[in-house]
This record gives sequence, structure tokens and C-alpha cells, in this order.
Amino acid sequence: MVTLGRAWFDAGIPGIYVVLLCDVMKGLGKDPAALLGGVGESREQLLAPQSRVPLELAQRCAEQALDMAGTAGLGFRYARAMRITLHGPVGLLALSSATLGDGLDAARRYLGLRAPFWHMDRREEAGRVIFPLVATADPGRIHAFVVEAMLVGFIHMLEQLLEAVPEGAELHFRQPPPAHAMALRGEVPVPVCFNQDEDALVLPQALLSVTPLLADPQTAALAREQCEAEVSRWRAEQEGPLAERVRAVLRDTAAPLPDLAAMAERMAVSPRTLKRHLQQAGSSYRQVQDEVLYERARTLLKDRHQRVSDVAYALGYNDVANFSRAFKRWSGETPKQFRERGY
Repeated sequence: MVTLGRAWFDAGIPGIYVVLLCDVMKGLGKDPAALLGGVGESREQLLAPQSRVPLELAQRCAEQALDMAGTAGLGFRYARAMRITLHGPVGLLALSSATLGDGLDAARRYLGLRAPFWHMDRREEAGRVIFPLVATADPGRIHAFVVEAMLVGFIHMLEQLLEAVPEGAELHFRQPPPAHAMALRGEVPVPVCFNQDEDALVLPQALLSVTPLLADPQTAALAREQCEAEVSRWRAEQEGPLAERVRAVLRDTAAPLPDLAAMAERMAVSPRTLKRHLQQAGSSYRQVQDEVLYERARTLLKDRHQRVSDVAYALGYNDVANFSRAFKRWSGETPKQFRERGY
């Protein structure tokens, strides 16, 4: 069992997702009773609107399902069974948003409500918009299943919003072609590329301005209000102030560290709100970043087999001189002086 790291809340996953997994297994001719037994709740209990399954139980359930499914391609089959309305207010917000871009941004912003320990970035590149899917903690051997289910799920979500194939879209996977690659490509109506640099949804920029068929500003406003209420409810149950949760997420995030806007999105708050919370805690986002980087730098510098340049690059610096200046600002001494005095 893999112990997951920290998240901005630990709400578990909606029980209906486990029910859907059981239904997919049944469709494969497998008995889902063992999955329900591992969760310890009945189908009826899991279907309750407020039902949440702790992450460790959900992970164990997915691992067992993978063992039962073998090479059947559980990820894309799970995505195919998913309907946008099963995501509750998050799905409703995506469904009723003014444009596909707004719908995707809503799904990204509130992804943590449905998939803790995952977030989706966004960048523009040569007329395309790339949405990399990133785990904030190691999900162990269910990683490929989750990535496949989520990325294929986004394609099916776009199909439901458009009632048509999202022309020009692509799916990129870091893994080599799995045993079920041919079945996956036959199921997904857009090009699927393996051995890529990242797991990502790739869309033509023009597609993001298309209006979904069910766009409705009043419904979108109500759904957004529901999403915010859900975020507030789970955050109220999370121990520790927001500043501490930001610090915890940064410690679990590989370099380069996210900027203020990206961290605010991951925490499902506005940049202004995040900045205010940090100010109330007597800090700033830059200060918290520096604390985490300084902590990492000291740990790495204690390994004398690593050159200072290696440490700089590991921390996200492209220039050793910039790292040295930053380290001196943090500690009052250069990395070389830190090593010479024996820490």
C-alpha cells in the first residue's frame, strides 16, 4: 500500500465513483462484491450524495480491480462509463459554462473536490492549449489507470458538451503503449500518442471559444456557488491554517515550484484570497517558497557528491549565480561557505 502525501484537503473521493467501478467490473464479467467488501459500505450507502470513500480504501479498491481486470484496459472503460452529471456541481458547472474553455477551467479549478492529489496545469503553445495532468503525490501502481481514466474522461466530457467529436484534440501519455493500446485507440475518437514527455490533454486554441450546447449563465452561477460551498465545507474540516497547507503542498511539489496564481488554483481560492491569508499569517507566498527552497537547498548541499550547479538545477534555477545569490539572501552565506563551515 502506497501512503499518499499531503493535499489541500483530505476529503476522499465520492462514493459514486466506487459504484461506477463496480459496474464496469460487472460489465467485464467480474464479481464486484469483493470491491464493496473492501470498502465496507453497501451500494446504497455509496450512492448517498455526501458519501466519500477515504483515499487509502479507494486506492486499495482500484488496485484490486486492476488485478481482476488484467489487460482489459480498465482506465478507458471506466472513462467511457462516466457521465458528466456524475461529477455533481463540478460537472454541472462545466456543462453550463459559456465556453468550452470556461468549462475546462472550472473542471481544473475544482478537480481536487473529485480527485485529491491531482491537478491539471495549462499552457499555450503554437496555436494549441496543453493541459498536463500531474499527481501531487505518488499513487503507486494505480497511476496509469488514473491517468488514462481522467484524460480519456476529459475527451468524453468534451464530446458530451459538444455532442460531437472535439476536432483537433489529442491525448498524450508518458507510458509506452500498453497491452490494450489498440482497444484504447479504437475507443477514443482522437489521436492517442504514447512515449510523450507528459500526460496531457492537447486542444486547438480555437476549440476553447466554442459554446457548449447547454450553456446557461444562471445554472453556471448556481453550480459555481455549490462548488465553493463544497470547498468551504471540506476546508473547514481540514486541520491547520491555509498558510500551513500551502507550505505542505510546496514541500511535496517538485521544482520548479508553482507561482501564486497556480497555487491559488490548486487550493481552489483566488490569488487575492491566498495572498490575504498569508499576510494574516505574517508571511507572503514568496517567503513560503523561499523557506521550502532553502530547506531543500541545505539538504542537497550536505551531499558533497553533488556539485553546487547540480543543486541549483534541482531547485529549478537555470543559472548557478542566481541560486548562489538566493542562498546568500536566505542564509547570509554562499553555498560554498555553507559547505566549508560544515553546516
